[in-house]
Amino acid sequence: MERKEIICSAYRMTGGNNFYDGMITCSTLSGKAVYRLVWIMNKAENDAYLEKALSGIPENFSGKLLEVPVGAGILTMPVYQTMPEADITCLDYSADMMGQAQEKAERQCDLPAGRCGGTSLCRRYL
Repeated sequence: MERKEIICSAYRMTGGNNFYDGMITCSTLSGKAVYRLVWIMNKAENDAYLEKALSGIPENFSGKLLEVPVGAGILTMPVYQTMPEADITCLDYSADMMGQAQEKAERQCDLPAGRCGGTSLCRRYL
């Protein structure tokens, strides 16, 4: 199998299910296993890490922001809905991940066309 096809296959596998959300939030059994075995963290350490990572976005941010990769949007869509003046563009290599992020933006933000404040979700393919 070509390297490009291996990469495409991995993105399809990860983006096509909820494994990613559970892993990145340490909220599922498999997610907890990844954190414990790979990153040697528990749920509390994971939550502190995520809070620190997202703390760089100032409150009431109203500038331009580019999120690459957006993944499934599990971490950032809730943050983006608190920034109605921001111009946010989200990109991801995986069409499946972008689809999940689009769904979260529409569901969580209740704004037309999957816009979360000024968030526009763009597709990026191999």
